Amino acid sequence: MDWEEIKTLRAVVQYKTVRGAGDALGVHHTTVGRRIESLEASLGTNLFNRTPDGLLLTAAGERLFAVAQTFDEALIDAERSIAGLDDELSGPLTVTMPEPLLTSLFMPELPAFVEQNPSVELRFDTSLSIRDVARREADFAVRLDNNPPETLVGKRLYAYTETAYATPEYLSRSPKTHRWLGWGQSMQGAPEWVQSSEFPNCPVWGVFPTIPAQQAATREGLGLAILPCLFGDADPRLQRAGKKPPVKSRDIWLLTHNDLRRTARVQAFMSFAEDVLRRNKQALLGET
Repeated sequence: MDWEEIKTLRAVVQYKTVRGAGDALGVHHTTVGRRIESLEASLGTNLFNRTPDGLLLTAAGERLFAVAQTFDEALIDAERSIAGLDDELSGPLTVTMPEPLLTSLFMPELPAFVEQNPSVELRFDTSLSIRDVARREADFAVRLDNNPPETLVGKRLYAYTETAYATPEYLSRSPKTHRWLGWGQSMQGAPEWVQSSEFPNCPVWGVFPTIPAQQAATREGLGLAILPCLFGDADPRLQRAGKKPPVKSRDIWLLTHNDLRRTARVQAFMSFAEDVLRRNKQALLGET
């Protein structure tokens, strides 16, 4: 069996559709379909049932998938161990971190890192889903998390802070017209973060799923938003709403896998990332 077809099988199982699997693998969805058809033809059996909820494994598909998982994990372990032997400051380095942190904090500092490490090719992943460093979806992570995976090693720096923001014009309106900008699914009743705020009676309105979207909507006077102080304090069109001091949010972690922690390019970027975050500690704590 072709290993590309096996990897395609795993992607289809994960994403339930050929289009989702194609996006994850970086190929057209028709390629995914052809690979699955070829694999089924070589085995002489159907591996998936086509249902309204997507592609679901048959009994034969489940057995092949279980074996494929074992092979895949062994290959990933070997790849990670080999990569960890690399003591050269060269080659690709995939870094995952939230996009607002990359664009506002790290991007101005990256030219200095690139100048010092010209043979390291930086590849950033800023998707909303958490990348699995243990599975080599990334080599290094700047993660905002109070409970990082135990399979990773690294360093906890400190917890960033956040508070409520709005425009001065919005806050000058009647409090009866104030509302919170939502960021997740529609919420029934008042969420805990609303109840613990200085505006517990304001309703939650809309869905703005990312920090840049919430900040932009707040800047346009659409409502109140909880923002990291790093971004809210730096926005000249916003001000802190209320008198409560900022509250601690999630911890900032620098993480990699144990097999990669001695790799030269991982060590170089970890040192660089720690320096950037420590020099900007006051802004992240809302103390500027």
